[in-house]
Amino acid sequence: MTVASEAFARVLETSILRVALDESDKSHFGSLGFIPKRYPAHAVITRQGDEEDRIFVVHSGWGCVSTNLINGERQILDFPLKGEVVASRAFEGEGLESFTAQTELMLFEAPAKAISSGLAHSTSLAVGLLGAIAREKAILSQHLTNLGRRSALVRTAHFLLELGTRLQKADAAKTHEFECPLTQYDLAAALGVTAIHVNRMLRELRQRGYLDFRQGSVHLLNKKGLEHFADFDPGYLRLPGET
Repeated sequence: MTVASEAFARVLETSILRVALDESDKSHFGSLGFIPKRYPAHAVITRQGDEEDRIFVVHSGWGCVSTNLINGERQILDFPLKGEVVASRAFEGEGLESFTAQTELMLFEAPAKAISSGLAHSTSLAVGLLGAIAREKAILSQHLTNLGRRSALVRTAHFLLELGTRLQKADAAKTHEFECPLTQYDLAAALGVTAIHVNRMLRELRQRGYLDFRQGSVHLLNKKGLEHFADFDPGYLRLPGET
């Protein structure tokens, strides 16, 4: 195995994919076409409307998937984190979203067609990637519910609980604390409110004794109470094979 293949194997085995790989699986990595690539913060990786056929697995850092509106505004759909998969709309055709680097971002990326062919030789890897894509669909379903039915205060609480849980599952956060590089403008674009409203929501959550978000760190002061308040059930974040 090459150094890049060994690094990719570690991501698959230790990240949210939790794929158990044998030597036969690893021998097919070359045919999958994954290569490591580093992007600086705010770099555009794929642009909405461009022809795109790549699939990405996050090695480290925070990504951002968003749609851009004609009036210059954007709706953030998700922030892909360590070990998570970002797939294009299809194996070919125009991309429906933009994928950018929220922070410095290290990715493994490969053409979707090469992956489709290579997965036929590795059942474990196929199950892991399909499970990760299904998990992403569940995450987006919760984000849609946030925008459509949850109050601004509840959606803010639910979203931050989700981020903390996802990071913890990727061994990138503590139980009651996690680093979060998002600004109030980023949260506003993800939650469908204004930055001023986000500021108010964070202040109210702090005043209620639920959490404190300062200087890039989220501290869950009363995690159990916050989960009850936000009706947060982390079951949709369950990993492939997790009970």
